[in-house]
Amino acid sequence: MDEVISPLHFLRSAGMVVATVIVQAGAQIALSRVLEKLPPPRGRRHLDHYGVLHILVAVMILMLGMVAEITLWGLLYFSWGELGRFGNAVYFSLASFTTVGATELTLSPPHRMAGALESAVGMLMFGWSTALLFEVIQGARGKSHPSRG
Repeated sequence: MDEVISPLHFLRSAGMVVATVIVQAGAQIALSRVLEKLPPPRGRRHLDHYGVLHILVAVMILMLGMVAEITLWGLLYFSWGELGRFGNAVYFSLASFTTVGATELTLSPPHRMAGALESAVGMLMFGWSTALLFEVIQGARGKSHPSRG
């Protein structure tokens, strides 16, 4: 196998970064639409059960988006014939996305750039999700509401 990282390897990885951002944006849109349909929390200083429900809904939607993003990267690794089974490819993707790293699994040299880019975009997606979740929490406490302004 060629040990050189070709422009095609980089372009595939860059395409995956774009796909990851699209999925994340889709999760944000889904979150906004779901929150628009729910009555707003009462906005007390301390969270009540309904405010916690709002936060739980937000966490579940954002987690579904991240699972989709991780699975996309796993499909890429699997389509390259990397890491053997599909489960290994998804596990490697999860470990890369969360920046934990899967020391027992490694990509071949030409594909290592993809794992590094997945880690970078994973950090960004966690930051983005954290910002959205913070906005939902603020809304549940009456500070603002993400779907209403």
